[in-house]
Amino acid sequence: MAITQGRLMMLSTKMIFLLRSLLLIFLYTFLWNFAGLFEIGNLVSAFYPAAGVIVFFVYRFGPIYILPSAIAVMVGASFVDPFWQWGAIQISMAIRQLFFYSILGLVLKKTSKFSLPLNRLSSVTILIGSLSVTSFLSALTATFLISTFVGIDTDQELNIIMSFWIGDLGGILLFLAALSLFLDFYFKNYDYNDVFQKGLVYPILLLVIISSATTLLFVATGLTTELGNFGYLILLPVAWASSFYGIRFALFSAICVNTTAIWHYIYLGLSNYPAIELQTLFSVNLVMAMLLGASLEERKTALFDATHDSLTQMLNRKAFFQESTALLERCKRQKRNMAVLMIDIDHFKVVNDNWGHEAGDQVLMQVAECCRQICRSTDIQGRLGGEEFALILDDAGPNQAIAVAERLRLSISSILVPKTDTNITTSIGISHLLTIDDTLNQLLKQADLALYTAKRTGRNKCQSASTLNTEDASLNLKAT
Repeated sequence: MAITQGRLMMLSTKMIFLLRSLLLIFLYTFLWNFAGLFEIGNLVSAFYPAAGVIVFFVYRFGPIYILPSAIAVMVGASFVDPFWQWGAIQISMAIRQLFFYSILGLVLKKTSKFSLPLNRLSSVTILIGSLSVTSFLSALTATFLISTFVGIDTDQELNIIMSFWIGDLGGILLFLAALSLFLDFYFKNYDYNDVFQKGLVYPILLLVIISSATTLLFVATGLTTELGNFGYLILLPVAWASSFYGIRFALFSAICVNTTAIWHYIYLGLSNYPAIELQTLFSVNLVMAMLLGASLEERKTALFDATHDSLTQMLNRKAFFQESTALLERCKRQKRNMAVLMIDIDHFKVVNDNWGHEAGDQVLMQVAECCRQICRSTDIQGRLGGEEFALILDDAGPNQAIAVAERLRLSISSILVPKTDTNITTSIGISHLLTIDDTLNQLLKQADLALYTAKRTGRNKCQSASTLNTEDASLNLKAT
C-alpha cells in the first residue's frame, strides 16, 4: 500500500512537472511571436516579454525548469526560424538568453525580501534593480554576438545595446506586472483596501478613460511624429492612479496604457515612431507604476500599523479617540443619534491563568471579529486595552443600541476557550448622545459606569446608562 501511494505521488509530481513545462513552452512561444511584431532589425525586437516566462518559472518552481525553458526557446522560434536550421548566431543568442534570465530567476528565488505578487517596495526595488542589471549584461552580450557573427557598424552598436536592454526590460516588466495581478486576484493572500474593494465597475470605467486618453494622444502625436516631445504625457494618468489607488490599479493602468500604445503601433501603422523612445516609454511607465504604487501600499501599511492594535486589528486607543471625536461632532452638527458601547470580557484573567496567554489571545481575536460582524461601515470599533473594547454606533437610538448590544453579547457567548468547552461571556455598558454639550469622555464614562453595574449585578448582561439611578451611579463611582 505504501509503495502504491509512493508511486502515485511520484506520478502526480511528474504530471505536474509536465503540465507546467507545457504551459511554459506555450507562454514563451506566444510571447516570442508577439515580440516579432516589433522587430526593428536582425534578431532585435523593440519589445520582448518572453524572457519573463523563464524568469518566473525558474523563480517560482526552481532550476528544474531550466531544461523546459531551453526547449521553449527552441520551439518559440520555430514558426519563423526553425531551430534545426539554426547556425552559430541563433544558438549563441538562445544560450545567452537562457543563461542570463535563468540566473536572474535563481537569484530572485534566493532573495528573501523578494516575493510575487508585487505589493512591497522592497520586492519592486529588487526586481527593477536586478532586472536592469541582468538585461543590460544580456544586451551587451547580444551586441557582441551579433557583431562577431553577423557584423554591425560601430555607430550602430549603442542603438543595438539600448534596443536589447530597454526592450527586454520593458517586456519582462510588463509580463511580470500582469502575472503579479493574476497571482494577486487568484490567491488573495494580501488584504488590500483599494478601488477594487467596492466592485469592478468603477475601476473598469477609470481604465476605459485612461485608454481613451492614450488613444487620443497617440493619434495626435502619430500625425505629427512628435512622440519624443509629447508621448510622455501618457505617464500622467498612470502617476495619478499609482498615487491614489495603490499597486494593483497602478499596474492595471500601466498595462492598459502600454497595451493601448502597442495596439496603435501595430494597427495604425505608427512605425515611424522612434523605437528607442517607444521602448523607454513602456519601461518608464511600468517602473513608475510599480514604485509609486508600492510606495503607497507601504504608507498605507505603516498608517494601519500606527493606528491599529496588532493582535485584534481594531483601532488602538489613540486612533479610536480621534475617529470617535470626529464622528461625535458630525452627529451633533447633523442632529443624529449616537451610542457608545463598552465591552468587557468576564473573568478574562481566569482564561489567561488557566489556559495561557495564547488561548487568551485567541479569545480576544474572536471577540474582535464578533464586533466587526455586528458593526456597520460607519460605526467605529476599538480596543482600549486588555480585554476592554468600545464601539461607537453612528445614528443609533437607545432601542437600536440595546438591540445591537444584545446581539453582540449573544454572539460572543458562543465563543469557546480554545481546546475546552468553556464559553466566554461579556458585560456591556451603553450610553447615548442626549445633548449637544455631551463630550466623548462623558459618554465613555457613562458607558463605563453602566458596564460596572452589569458586572456587579451578575455579569453576562447589557446595561444602559439611561436606566441607572443616582444610587447606582454613586456606588459605581466609589467602586472605580
